[in-house]
Amino acid sequence: MVKFEIRTSIAINEIRIGHYVILQDEKGEHEISVPVVKTDPEKETITVIVHSANDAAKHFAELNPGNEIVGIEGPFGYPAQIENFGNVLCIGREQGIVPLLPVLTSLHAAGNRIITILSSPTKEGIILENEIKAISDEVITLTDDGSYGEKGSVCQVMTQTMRTNIMNQVIAFGPATTIQITCAHTIKYNIPTQAILYLKNAGKNTGHGIFKVSICGSTRVVCVDGYNFNAYYPNFGEMIKRFGHEEEIPYKINACNEINIPL
Repeated sequence: MVKFEIRTSIAINEIRIGHYVILQDEKGEHEISVPVVKTDPEKETITVIVHSANDAAKHFAELNPGNEIVGIEGPFGYPAQIENFGNVLCIGREQGIVPLLPVLTSLHAAGNRIITILSSPTKEGIILENEIKAISDEVITLTDDGSYGEKGSVCQVMTQTMRTNIMNQVIAFGPATTIQITCAHTIKYNIPTQAILYLKNAGKNTGHGIFKVSICGSTRVVCVDGYNFNAYYPNFGEMIKRFGHEEEIPYKINACNEINIPL
């Protein structure tokens, strides 16, 4: 991971938590979308974190101070809803942990009590752990192979957490299956839920324009409308069909003995 502070002329004052920008390199050959972690209007800079999850991201991660990023487009997306909810459960799966950080920072500043679940197939995918521990009241780390933290699924830990804590809001960051699993629990407990659909290969040159989800009969274009949406209403069947490949190890909702999700 590489943290960049970038001087830019885009409308910094319009950037809100949950927004993202698209970075383009000098030759226009590489392009990635990244969440905005911090803004500094006085210095006219934005701070982003690039996680080397694909070839385009690796290209940007190799840049040095003083290099130019020719194109910055944005901000895009809907901002996350931030207020003092009370108890908030936040879930970050692999690359979804990156956009989790700025939202956690704002939730912490708003006075919430935060329980965070970090999940990944292996230890290497548990990123930004120290930064997240500093702003969370409790952090639970999970790996599918048991190489770090607890060995288990998000499903199991969510069940235990919701049985022992009254949660007022849940926010899930990650691939389609993570959002589906989360929503199965929050519908059961009637907990308001926000979701960030995070896709490893989001970018115009890698199919950025086809990332769409159906919500309440209407189509939301993720690359324009943003990754943030109310998690109660997507067509999960369609979402999993299109984006389920983003999950390294597929999960089956039936394994959790939870309710069926109405599509």
